[in-house]
Amino acid sequence: MSSLAAAAERPASTSSASETTTNLAGDLDLEARFKDGKDRVGEKSDAQETPAPMPETLAADDPENPRNWSTASKVTATLVICLWVLTLTYSSTAYVASIPSLMKRFGISEEVALLGVSLTVLGFAAGPLIFGPASELYGRQAVYRFTAVFYSAFLFGAAFAPSAAGLLIFRFLSGFFGSASINNAPASIGDWTSPSNRGAYAALYGLMAFGGPCLGPLVANFIQRDANYHWNLRVIAIFGTFIGLLVALVPETHGPTLLKWKLRRQGQETPSLTVAKIVATYKVALARPVLYLVTEPIVGVISLYLSVLYGILYGFFEAFSVVYVEIRGFKTTSYGLTYISLGLGFVVSAILLATVGQYDYHKAAKKAAAKGLPTEPEARLTLTCWGAVASPISLFIFAWTAPYPHVHWVACCIAEFIFAWSTILIFNGFIPYMIDCYQMTAASALAAGMASRALVASVFPLFSLQMYHNLTVQGATSLLGGIAVLLAPIPFVLMRSGRAIRARSKHAIVCE
Repeated sequence: MSSLAAAAERPASTSSASETTTNLAGDLDLEARFKDGKDRVGEKSDAQETPAPMPETLAADDPENPRNWSTASKVTATLVICLWVLTLTYSSTAYVASIPSLMKRFGISEEVALLGVSLTVLGFAAGPLIFGPASELYGRQAVYRFTAVFYSAFLFGAAFAPSAAGLLIFRFLSGFFGSASINNAPASIGDWTSPSNRGAYAALYGLMAFGGPCLGPLVANFIQRDANYHWNLRVIAIFGTFIGLLVALVPETHGPTLLKWKLRRQGQETPSLTVAKIVATYKVALARPVLYLVTEPIVGVISLYLSVLYGILYGFFEAFSVVYVEIRGFKTTSYGLTYISLGLGFVVSAILLATVGQYDYHKAAKKAAAKGLPTEPEARLTLTCWGAVASPISLFIFAWTAPYPHVHWVACCIAEFIFAWSTILIFNGFIPYMIDCYQMTAASALAAGMASRALVASVFPLFSLQMYHNLTVQGATSLLGGIAVLLAPIPFVLMRSGRAIRARSKHAIVCE
């Protein structure tokens, strides 16, 4: 971590830092950028006569600018932040292995025990509304350190909870404070990367965000077999605390905060953080994501698509127990190994995004530059289209092979691999796409998507088991596959008509 602490003093080759970073300060300060109202960031109809100034941040060639860190420092910081994301997503599903023991210990039903998953994921939806704006007001580092303390405390609280009610409350609070990682990580990565090299770093984030839920049952089933639910929950707490300590060592990367610190060191006055500014920031944080969700077609359809995928992923954890334990007779620890196929799918897709995805984007960027034009956001969606086609195929394969014991279980694992592979391609195409489309107001667009995903994922475990029992594995998974078919055209439509949709938007940018 010493390389991180000294990063600001060891600038590497200077990256392009001219494009804006996504933050809520931009939501407040930037309403119109260009006089003609076409190339813009912000709202068309509410543009002021005099364009508001860009949010103050460090100059591109400033040695303290995190975009001038060495590659080693950027990679280390990304790895630490993403591992913290992994602790959160891992904790959301590792808990599932302890449900039978918790039912006996506290005398509760399976539905009540499953609330430990749903409430944790529900915390993912609530936390970003507080900690996203806070990172723009006080900086990334302050929020990470503050939330890490409470995240760790509530994880240990859940591990030693004396009652079911206490356990569920601690699970929700751990998800609430832990959400600072999964919500703010993309903003942190954006602080030290430029669009041209952001893809590889974003791929690691996507891998941790989706890989954690798969790693949870795989590891926790072995812990639960050899120990008890106490140790399963304690391992979650120890893992989260250790990575939280590493996160506390990551330097501040928020440009406006770094600039304010620099000016103060130089003896210059800086604007004070007033109550009015705090209130205004939170008004934007709470209102604008909802506005985007219902008025911005791009945000609405992408949030819907990703929410369904996230819900299916969490629903799969119930489907696996039905398929492998109830139908195929696998032991608990053996069926946990089937999650490896999901993990492999996530890893392969992350590698594909970091190589083919980056190459494809650079190719589009060079083509646009040759014409004297900026790169269109739709250049991010090529691999997303691949994923949109593969996702429903994987669900139908699983639906019509999984419940038949005479069909080898490898066929089910192949379907799981394809689903995981396609999910990351879709997720890691849409998230950078929304950032490129909304730029200075992308924080609101991403918050809308994060909240909707978490809400859907928190509900899925509550009914998925009944769905797989009542509709059968074939019927339930085929239903999900049919929904995936209906959603599959979305990236193709955006590839073809995304520019026209952005032109009619009050908030998205238009590249000319």
